[in-house]
Amino acid sequence: MMRWLGLPARPRMTAEQYAAFLQSRAPLRSRMLRAAVLCVLIFYLICFLFDLWLLGDVTLLSATLRFGVMLPIAIGLVVYIGADHPVEKKEIAAILVALFANVCWCAILVSSSSPGVLTYFYAAASFQMAITIAAASPFRPALRASVFTFCLNYSAIWFLEGATPAYVIQHLAVYMPTVIMTLLVSYQLEVEALTSHLQMEENEALKRELSRQNKDLARLSVTDPLTRLSNRRGTEMELSRLMTETPDAASRVVLLVADVDHFKAYNDAYGHGAGDDCLKRVARAMRRALPIEAHLARHGGEEFVAILADADTDRAAALAESLRRAVRQLGIAHAHTGDRNQHVTISVGAACGPIRSDGDFEQLLETADRALYAAKSDGRNSWRVSMTEMDQRVVA
Repeated sequence: MMRWLGLPARPRMTAEQYAAFLQSRAPLRSRMLRAAVLCVLIFYLICFLFDLWLLGDVTLLSATLRFGVMLPIAIGLVVYIGADHPVEKKEIAAILVALFANVCWCAILVSSSSPGVLTYFYAAASFQMAITIAAASPFRPALRASVFTFCLNYSAIWFLEGATPAYVIQHLAVYMPTVIMTLLVSYQLEVEALTSHLQMEENEALKRELSRQNKDLARLSVTDPLTRLSNRRGTEMELSRLMTETPDAASRVVLLVADVDHFKAYNDAYGHGAGDDCLKRVARAMRRALPIEAHLARHGGEEFVAILADADTDRAAALAESLRRAVRQLGIAHAHTGDRNQHVTISVGAACGPIRSDGDFEQLLETADRALYAAKSDGRNSWRVSMTEMDQRVVA
């Protein structure tokens, strides 16, 4: 950021960012502001003892203004700060009360004829500190309040008993450094608060982006890049979910293994680009043919695996036929099958059983593979469901 007189520049913020800044700091700022008001009020009331000591001729006026006027106003300010109001309005209210306290204090000193009034008036710097450091006010309101305080105090100074130009100059030599230093502190505090908020916003944005990227990476790690189906790792995660979240459904699982017939011949004859496109079309067709709750994954090469929980052998036969028909209806020409099927087709092997462990899945997969081999051996473009007592087969 650009620097001005060695100070960091105030960060630029949009209206939305500044509103978010005010909202984020409102609870803490309200607590700090209330604590500052209470501390300053206690100090202001204790100063009545200095009035008794140095300004004995205005004791009654001092007691009236400090306890009869300022104390109720300050209590009202504490209540206002504790209520549900915008924090910037609370800060303005605190500054206005501090300025009014300064007016009352000047009225007390101007009314006194005591010789100690000139010494006592050096305490005017305490009001400058109250509106800047104690209240930790934003810089611009603090600057305006400082100008008002300066004008008030140096208008009242000429009415003090025994005040001379030399005294005013001497007083300025003490007062002005206080004004400058407290305003610098106010500015620095505001810049640090704004910068910290922007950094937090940036960090949150980075966290959100990192979270999104992690989700994308997690999704990609279980996704086959060609077909956009799950890969083997995605299948492992689905099996883990079934076994842990739905154990009853996992006790009745249909597992289907589908393999594209004569795919090597298709790849060799039409090229790898055409082969990739063929696999993508086959994957989309099978995904549409399966229920939405079924898990479909590319198991490797031209082989696919489908898992449907809470299903039986009758459902397995219907699913296998749906897959076979969906791929055949694509009508992808394949003149190198070496048999009567001149289109891209699939063979499907299915098995049914429980999956309560990884071993159960491997056993079910072996059973489905044997059914797939039987379908391949029997002319392809067919399916077979492995059952306990008999086999079923359909050839298109």
